[in-house]
Amino acid sequence: MESFRSRFSLTMSQGAFVRSLRSILDEDILSLKGATDACLKLGGGVTSFAQLTRVSVSVLSRYADCRNCDPDDREGNFERLIPVDVAVEADRRAGKPLITEEMARQLGYRLEPALASAVPARRITDGDILDMMQEAADVVRELRAARADGRIDSADRKRVRTEIRELQRELEEILVNLAEG
Repeated sequence: MESFRSRFSLTMSQGAFVRSLRSILDEDILSLKGATDACLKLGGGVTSFAQLTRVSVSVLSRYADCRNCDPDDREGNFERLIPVDVAVEADRRAGKPLITEEMARQLGYRLEPALASAVPARRITDGDILDMMQEAADVVRELRAARADGRIDSADRKRVRTEIRELQRELEEILVNLAEG
């Protein structure tokens, strides 16, 4: 069960620091970082994406990285999240709104496509089937690795969520192409 941990933010207001309470959970931050990581990978990687946006490679990496995340380290990497405009660009590049979907999920919503797929359906190939099977195997591998020590921690959840999102993308592609056979 997720626990609520108060997050305080210090901001300058009229020459004085003001402490404000934040309601985002540590798990929510990790989920956003996981969605960011998956999105950047699906969009061709951090290096290629950095050439198309206003953020450098090192900063993009921090938005997705949780290895050195300590929720109590206010100056560290934990709360460095991708800005909204860069998230939209990353989602576009990935071909799927992974980061935006995670934001919506955290708010209790689900995104639905406004129009039918802009990509025309095509015949399903053996490569499509192999890609789907590989992604499913990646989910199983990460789940087994996560359970190996008897405890699934936040880093494990991030890796599993990334693999699940990649599998979802493959399955959605197959669903679109099913019309063509």
